[in-house]
Amino acid sequence: MSNPSKSSSVLFDALGPRGRSRVLLFSALSAVVVLGILAYAYFQLNSKHFFDSSRWVDALDALVIENTYIPGLLNTLKAAGLASIGALVLGSFIGFGRISRFKAIRFLSGVYVQFFRAIPVLLLIWIPYTISNHTGTAIDGFYFVVVGLSIYNGAVLAEILRSGINALPSGQAAAGHAIGLRHGQVLRLIVFPQAFRNMLPAVLAQLVVLLKDTALGYIVTYPELLKMSQQTASYYTQSFLQVLVVAAIVYFVIAYALSKLVSFIEVRMRRKVPKAATTAAVAPAPEPV
Repeated sequence: MSNPSKSSSVLFDALGPRGRSRVLLFSALSAVVVLGILAYAYFQLNSKHFFDSSRWVDALDALVIENTYIPGLLNTLKAAGLASIGALVLGSFIGFGRISRFKAIRFLSGVYVQFFRAIPVLLLIWIPYTISNHTGTAIDGFYFVVVGLSIYNGAVLAEILRSGINALPSGQAAAGHAIGLRHGQVLRLIVFPQAFRNMLPAVLAQLVVLLKDTALGYIVTYPELLKMSQQTASYYTQSFLQVLVVAAIVYFVIAYALSKLVSFIEVRMRRKVPKAATTAAVAPAPEPV
C-alpha cells in the first residue's frame, strides 16, 4: 500500500519550514483583511440603521411573505423546472449529434455548442424580448426566460454528455458492435447508461446554476423572486435593502440544499462498486495445470 503522504505530494514539492511560514503569514494577513472588510461593512450598515428591528418588520411581514416571496419562489421554480426539461432534451440531442458518425451532424452540433456557449444568457433572454416588443407581439416574459435558459444550458449539457461518453473505454462500444447491435443501439443500451452515471453530478450541478440564472428574468419583467422582491422593496423604501437580503437568503438556501444533494449523490455513486467487478476482484486465480 502506498504512503498517503507520499502520494499527496506527487504533483508538487512539499513545503519546507520557510514555505510553511510564508503560507501561515499570508493566511493570517488574508484573514485580517477579510475581517477588516467585514467590520467596515458592519459599521457602515449600522450607521445607516440597517440592523434596526423597525427596518426588518416590513421585509418579514406575513403579507410580504405571502404576496412576494412565495409567489416569486413558485415562479422561479416553475421557470427552472421547464427550462431544465428543455435543456436536458436539447443537450441530449446535441450531445449525441456531437458524436454522430455523420460529419455534417457533428459539424452543426459543434457550431450550436460553440455559438450558444459563447453568448451570455442575458442576451439570449433580452434579444428575443426586444424583437417581440419592436414587432408588437405580446408574449409573456416567462417564455423568453425558459427558452433562453434552455438554449444556453442545452449547449453546456451537450458538452457534458459528449465528455461523459468519450471518457468511457472504447471497448464498451466495440463489444456492442461485436454482438450485432447497431450504432444507435450501442449508444442507447450500452454507452449512455454508463456515461449517465458518471456525468450525473455535473448535470445536477449545471441545473443548480440554471436555477440561479432564472433571476435574469427580471430584465423581461417576469415576476420571479428577484423581480417581485425588487417591486416590494421599491414600495417599502425604508426596508429596500432588507427585502433584497431576504430574497438573497432564499436563493442561498435553495442553491445550498441542491448543492448538498449533488454532493450526496456524487459520494453515493463513488461508493457503489459494480457487483461483477467486486466478484472478479475477490475470485481466486486458477491454479496452473
